[in-house]
This record gives sequence, C-alpha cells and structure tokens, in this order.
Amino acid sequence: MPRLSDSMEEGTILRWLKGDGERVERGDELVEIETDKATLPYVADISGVLHILAAAGETLPIGRPIATIGESNGTAASAAGAPRTGKAKGDVTVEELTRAQQLVARRVAESRATIPDHTVTVAIDMERCAVLRTRADVDATFDDMVLKASALALREHPRVNGAYRDGHFELHSRINIGFVVPADNALLVPTIFDADRKPLAQIAQETAALAQRVRAGKITPPELSGGTFTMSSLGELGVRRFATIVTPSQAAALAVGAVEERVVVVDGQALVRHQLEATLACDHRILYAADAARFLAGVRELLEDPSALSDQG
Repeated sequence: MPRLSDSMEEGTILRWLKGDGERVERGDELVEIETDKATLPYVADISGVLHILAAAGETLPIGRPIATIGESNGTAASAAGAPRTGKAKGDVTVEELTRAQQLVARRVAESRATIPDHTVTVAIDMERCAVLRTRADVDATFDDMVLKASALALREHPRVNGAYRDGHFELHSRINIGFVVPADNALLVPTIFDADRKPLAQIAQETAALAQRVRAGKITPPELSGGTFTMSSLGELGVRRFATIVTPSQAAALAVGAVEERVVVVDGQALVRHQLEATLACDHRILYAADAARFLAGVRELLEDPSALSDQG
C-alpha cells in the first residue's frame, strides 16, 4: 500500500483499473485508493504483468503489498461481508466507514480525549456587511467575510493561530484557515492559505472553487493540509448557534451561525438588523476565556465596520 499523503496510515482499494494477469505499461493507472483525505489513482512504476494480491474493498496498512508486476500470473483473493442480525432492534445492517469518516471519528475522539476545551460566544451586528454585499463589485458570502475578518484578527492574536504541544506553545507565521465542507456523509476541510494577505474577492473565489472540488471528489491532499485555524458554518441550514471541536494541532475553531434579521435595541430604539452569533472553541492550555473574548472582539469590530475587509489584501 503506497503512502499518498503525509497523514495516511492505511488505504482502501476502491477498484482496480487493470485486471489480474493483464499486461501494464509504466505510467498506467492501476488502482483507485481511498486515503484519509481523498480518492487518488496509483500508477505503475514499471512495465509487466499485473498480479493482484489485494481485492477491491480491502483496507491495508502502509507498506503491505497490494500487487506485483512481473512475468507471472496469479489469482486475487476476495472478501465478503454480510449484514448482522439483532433481536429487539430488528435486523441491523452494518455500514463500514469510509476513510474520510474514519478520519473524522479519530480526530473527534482525539480532540475530546486530549484537548481541554471551552467556548466563548459573541453576537455581531452584520448590518453593514449586508449593505456591503449589495454592492455590484462585491461577490462574497457572509461566511467569506467572517473568514477574512478572522484572518485579520489572527494577526493581532498569534496564540489563537498557534497550538499547544508537549508543554510549549507553537506560533505559526502563516495564517491558513480551513473551512469545513460536508461531503459524502463526511467532513473535509480545505484550506485558504495566507488568508490575511488575500483580498476578500479572492477568498470568495477560492472558497467557492474548493467547496466545488470537495463535492466533485476532486480535492487533493495538499489542499486539505496546512491549516492553522478552522472555521465551520451552519448558517445555510438556519442554525443560530452551535459549538465545534478544536482540531488537534490547532488552538481554536470558530463556529458561525446564521445571519438573521432580529429586533435589537440601538441607541434606545428597537430596530430590525442583521445579526450573527459566533462561538469560539479553544484549547484551554493555550487560550483562556479573556484571550478568546479579545479575539472575538476583534472579529466583531471588523465585521461591524467592514471597510477593512474590502480594502485589505
């Protein structure tokens, strides 16, 4: 089993593109392998006759032989599974997790087991952002604006862009924000690299393109790596507030709710304005409640006066 990504520990053979006993040439795509981040083809590095050792559907650790290429032929082993049957609950069908789902399960368990997290929530007036979105030269979602505001705020709060590791803090020089995209009953997190240096328009283009690549199954491992901060949004589903988990090797993750019209009091008057709630989940070993509050105050300030979002690259 070849290593196709830095974090890959095992791979699942989805399908063979060449048959057992078939002659293959160097550079031919042999097999599709599902890793922890994406589905990728593996190509032959030599020419010869393919002898398949592992059948489609098998999950094998890195380094385990899946085939040989030589002058001999052979027969591949096959595996079969069957539904398991329960009693009081009726028939139970067991669904095997995909590699992406296994990764999510491991990361969630690792986060909960190793990171003492806490959350801080802030309400943000998005009225000026709503006005900004009506401009002909602005083609960005509310989430794009929150991502850009977070990137600028991370410049002023480097520990939020860091991590706790083995008794010390790691502070990253680049601000790379991963944003959660649901795909095939799993979650993938493509990365906007150097988000603080990119104009809002470029961020909007990149988030849309990366999300489309995730949904089309064309995202690559490098596009899913290198994040220093994570943002998750359920605004499109109408969720007002929720909490996410801290990604291992990061200090915090931002959960973004829906932008809604609500009645609020402004200067003693009841007005209908666009409002948003954002919740920061933090690793308490590196970020205390006051640290989280100051970071969120910076995000709120940038969103309530969004001129800096469109001006800065």
